[in-house]
Amino acid sequence: YLVAGHYDLRIEVTGKTLEDVAAFVYEKLATTEGVTSTATIFLLKKYKESGRLMEDNEEYERLEVTP
Repeated sequence: YLVAGHYDLRIEVTGKTLEDVAAFVYEKLATTEGVTSTATIFLLKKYKESGRLMEDNEEYERLEVTP
């Protein structure tokens, strides 16, 4: 994601374990040319997505990922 504020980009990383996520950040992301720093933030709960309030067990249509 392109974002406004203190950060230039936002990415979402998922892994089976916290070690998987950490390994991606320090082995792949942090070593990418042009990356000068990273900040890891964990999502605890979604309250709203695409203008819709998220409720427990509610199914929602995910947006398509396109290049």
